[in-house]
Amino acid sequence: MTTPSTSVPRLVIVDDTDPTIQYSPSSAFSLDSTGALDYFGNGGPVFNQTLTGTTTNASLSYTFNGTFVRAMLAAVGTTYSWNCTVDGHQITSFTVNIDQVTNYIACDSAGTLQGTTSNHTLDVNLFFLPTNTSNSTQSLWLDSIQYQPLPSDPLDSVMLRVHNSDPSVTYSNSSGGWSWQGFESNSTQRTGTSMNFAFNGSSVSLYSVNFGSPTLFNASTAFYAIDGNTGVNFDLPGSATVQNTGNYSNIINYPLFTASNLSTSPHNIEVATSYNDSKTPQYLSIDYFIVKTNPVNSTSLEHASNSSSTDSTSRSPSNVASRVGGVIGGVIGLAALLFLLYYIRKRKQQQYSSMMLDITGGGPGYYRSGAFGGDTLEVTPFITSAAPPGTSHIPMKYAADQDSTAYTGLPSASSSAAGPSSSGHPRDSSGWDSNRFVMSKRPRILQVEDEQLQRSQIHQHDDSGMRIPPRDEGVIDDVPPTYTES
Repeated sequence: MTTPSTSVPRLVIVDDTDPTIQYSPSSAFSLDSTGALDYFGNGGPVFNQTLTGTTTNASLSYTFNGTFVRAMLAAVGTTYSWNCTVDGHQITSFTVNIDQVTNYIACDSAGTLQGTTSNHTLDVNLFFLPTNTSNSTQSLWLDSIQYQPLPSDPLDSVMLRVHNSDPSVTYSNSSGGWSWQGFESNSTQRTGTSMNFAFNGSSVSLYSVNFGSPTLFNASTAFYAIDGNTGVNFDLPGSATVQNTGNYSNIINYPLFTASNLSTSPHNIEVATSYNDSKTPQYLSIDYFIVKTNPVNSTSLEHASNSSSTDSTSRSPSNVASRVGGVIGGVIGLAALLFLLYYIRKRKQQQYSSMMLDITGGGPGYYRSGAFGGDTLEVTPFITSAAPPGTSHIPMKYAADQDSTAYTGLPSASSSAAGPSSSGHPRDSSGWDSNRFVMSKRPRILQVEDEQLQRSQIHQHDDSGMRIPPRDEGVIDDVPPTYTES
């Protein structure tokens, strides 16, 4: 049994005309480029429309570097045979269905080369029965040699066969339109069903299966679009007969279209069915794609050119000067920003340090700031307390401003029975309790306290009002509200 394509989804195709294939003796081989055998059987057209064949015993060899290899032959008649070896070790050969004629898998290496990285040589030996002569209709033809490349292979301008099971092929199968129809193909008849193939190459061809047995199918249409460009329609031919039997058949390796002259960049091709009203439309069948990969040198040269251009630009005098100027400008800008932040911070400190308790008598408990050339009322840090019932009061900051007593806020049960003394001050033994009053301070004491207050600084914070932090200089007093007796 041949190795399934699902096990080797990517294979490099080496055409029979490749000069690295050695034919021996060379005189025994001839080239056919007429495509005479393309539709003679149900094997489908040969690769690149060329075959190199012989009618006598001969051999061919090819050296490759990969982990799998197989030989693809075409054969006419029945009096022939072959065997294959890799590095002198025989590998499995397969019998053929004489109705197929083309695209025979003559032999393959299966898993014998897995894990190897060295070069290998495939030898194919062709034999005919002694009765076969050069004028005989019996012939064997090499179509191609296909091998699985190493992961490190650059795939430089090669023809790459990519099976429909490869991860680069994806299907929009939410509707269940795609199904496995045999011959290693994935197929659909449902209108609007699509698939995508991501590749990197200058041309791409799609190969399918043209179904015709046991059911006949009518011609239909489909389309493809590359990189989201306008779609291109192509035909899905109806069932067809083959020459050697005259019967309808399932023709494999059937080419549907080729898109060429693509740019040397990654591409995505979408393939989808078109609308048709036929009861039995031909399947859109995805067997495999063949991609002509991009030359490695062109990609390398492009990268080298870009790298050289970038390097040249980066070293030019004008570019160096612009970079130096940019660095200097950045340093100057940073210095200016730091100076601005320092100035703003200093200015705020001066503003807060100039805010002092208003001792001019303009109002109780206000603070004023002279930092901006004027007296501005800022905050009311103290709230006036109520006087005892039945009395009125005048808030004061200093009792010396008036020749009267000030209310301390301490209640007394005997306040209504007291009366003023001859000096105008409350008596100690009657009326208001002396502990509830603050006597007028002497002017000298007031002057000292005023000087101490002038040396104090008040800071206002953003989080919770006013605070009086400890300072090295000056004395900070906690000044409560005061009231005078009416």
